[in-house]
Order: sequence, then structure tokens, then C-alpha cells
Amino acid sequence: GGGGGGDDDDGDGGNGAYDMMNLDDLLREYYAKYFPFDGMYEWLSYGDAATFHNRELSYTLHVKGDEIYARYKSWRDAAAYKAAICKEVPVKLDIGAVYPCAPADRSSLGAAYQPVHKELVFDIDLTDYDPVRYCCSGAAICARCWGLMRVAMRVTDDRLRADFGFRHLLWVYSGRRGIHCWVADAHARTLGTSARAAVV
Repeated sequence: GGGGGGDDDDGDGGNGAYDMMNLDDLLREYYAKYFPFDGMYEWLSYGDAATFHNRELSYTLHVKGDEIYARYKSWRDAAAYKAAICKEVPVKLDIGAVYPCAPADRSSLGAAYQPVHKELVFDIDLTDYDPVRYCCSGAAICARCWGLMRVAMRVTDDRLRADFGFRHLLWVYSGRRGIHCWVADAHARTLGTSARAAVV
């Protein structure tokens, strides 16, 4: 590690880098033993196998020091999803929209290959609060910063429920410096571009 050995020591020598070989091993174990493939399938299918199969899922791979972004992926069920992810071992997963057909068949639809539905997602970053953060700024984050995120989450959650009637909200850590709110109500998933902008 980087000298202090305290709670902030992440073993990377203090430079923000990490051992990609070790990460690959950890991710391989995580996907094989802990990642909730069945739960993800249940959520992203909404009880309809075609919804899951027609959803674009993508991921980022690290290959020999380069990042490779793989798009237009889809699988028929949780078992096929797990087999592919455990084989590829991506460093990042992304959830896309649901289309009229599987992404692999998109060329058959031409211009008609347009989203059918997609969750409404709100992204709240700590950097949005730099003008009022008194402890950190930019990418730096401490425990006090998260108080701002708690307030932002409570206010946003309350407004989405009270003003728009949304009920199915999932709050998750964004993986960097903030949080995402995924609104999964059926009427939220089918909102067009202008209606989504109006909610914001």
C-alpha cells in the first residue's frame, strides 16, 4: 500500500491504479458466486421472456490494457446471461432499452429498430454539489459528502412519488461519485424523449 496503512489505504500505492490481474480474478469469482443473475433477469424481463431477450445489454472488457465496449448483446434467459458474463468477465455492465426484436436481429428492422421501452433513470453526482460542498470538490469524496446525496435522494424520491405517482424506484450507487434512481413503473418505461425531459 501507500504508506499509512489506515482505512484509506486501498493497496494501490496511492495512485488510483489497481492490479488488473487481481481484478480479473475477483470479478470471475464475483460473477460465478455472487452476481444476482436470476434477480436481474426477473427485474429486466418484467415477467416476459421476450422483454429480456429484446433488451440491449452491453459491457466493457479490459483486454491487454485496452477497454473494449461490446454492444448489442442479449440473452434468452438468466442461465445464458450468466454463462456469457462468466466467460467474458466484463469490468462494467450497462442496461439498455428494450427493442421490437433482439439486438442481434436489428438489421432486419432498419429504421424501425427503435426503443419500445426503457426505465427512466436519474443520475445525481456529487460534483453537481461542488458549489456547496465544504469538505471536498471534483472527484474527491468523503463521508460528509454523502449527506448531500441522502438529502438529494429523499427530495427526489418524494417528488417522483408525490408529483408523478411513480411507485417502483430503485436507488443504486453509480459506481463513481453519485447515485442513480431507476424508475421501473410501466408508464415511466414508455415515456417518450420529450416527456422524459419534462419530468426533469
